[in-house]
Amino acid sequence: MQNHHHKILLDCRFWGSGHTGLGRYTTSLVTELYRQKPKFDLALLINPESKTEIEAKLNHPQLLLSSSRPYSLTEQLSISKIIRAFQPDLVHFLHFNVPLLNRTPFIVTIHDLIKHHSRGLDTTTKSPLFYPIKRLGYQLTMAKVVRQSRLILTPSQWVKQDILNHYSVNQNKIIVTPEAADKSYFKSSLPLAVPSYDYLIYVGNAYPHKNLIQLIKAVQVFRQNYSNNAKNLKLIIVTARNVFYDRLREHIRKTNAQSSVKLTHFTSDQRLAGLYRHSLAFITASLSEGFGLPGLEAMAAKTLVLASNRTALPEVYGPAAIYFNPDNLSDIVAKINQVVNLEPKTRNKLIQSGIKRVYQFSWAKTAQLTLKAYENCFSL
Repeated sequence: MQNHHHKILLDCRFWGSGHTGLGRYTTSLVTELYRQKPKFDLALLINPESKTEIEAKLNHPQLLLSSSRPYSLTEQLSISKIIRAFQPDLVHFLHFNVPLLNRTPFIVTIHDLIKHHSRGLDTTTKSPLFYPIKRLGYQLTMAKVVRQSRLILTPSQWVKQDILNHYSVNQNKIIVTPEAADKSYFKSSLPLAVPSYDYLIYVGNAYPHKNLIQLIKAVQVFRQNYSNNAKNLKLIIVTARNVFYDRLREHIRKTNAQSSVKLTHFTSDQRLAGLYRHSLAFITASLSEGFGLPGLEAMAAKTLVLASNRTALPEVYGPAAIYFNPDNLSDIVAKINQVVNLEPKTRNKLIQSGIKRVYQFSWAKTAQLTLKAYENCFSL
């Protein structure tokens, strides 16, 4: 059977959702897949809200619409129904939320097993009564997805190993398809209004495992303990507006950290590139990352990266970042001090090695690996 008859449906309901990793991955991967004009008939399952944007970005995409929210009960029923009616040869779920009733052959992208590592009521937006049910749902879904998928894509070797540690699955079934920084971060865009003070920048979600409370504490300790010029150092946190944002804002108020921390929500890539570029460094004290895309974006925008030495971060940033132990407050403070006092020459050398690092990743390569995975499914 000729390849071009194969119909592949991609679940793109996370398209462009703010700047969260899932939205980034969906938008960048799918755009690149279309650019490479594959031999398959691609169709996209999307949220109606992103229809206009997708049609503007892609060349005559075939779209199926669904308003059912991820992780909802309606998703379980309506998505399997849409898939059944469309009859694709393969579905690519870009996240683990595969409907339990799905009977169509599928591959899945598992970005991390964060819910295996980060648990408890402060990690959820659900009521305490509902949390155990939601957690059980996650465990059931993940076990089924790992077992029944034709292939599993992950962004890093670290996530691949994490899956192998938790499930008995053949390692050849898991394919590493890394993420990459968007081209917009490489451009030397016009200087936008940037803060006049020295700052470190964190970009990403405010979930508990991101360890932002420790990061805020480190900046406060640094301001108290080091010379006068340090008193003005601030931490800018760019994150999504949600319940975790509100909890963080409340924590900043309670600990009188308003003078050290500026909380802001996601903005355009161009503005973000400017904020990265003019920062002293991008910093993340995260305890668990499946990839760590914001650090690569920061490197592309020509700034330093200060990172936790955990999970996938050292694999992705390699020798181009300065690492610390995220549980050790004085280590974080010492590394902040090191960055503040870097000689311009040393700083520049690190920035250059960051740029070299970023070029090792590309969405074109990732799209090729993904298309190869589709082909493998049909030759299995």
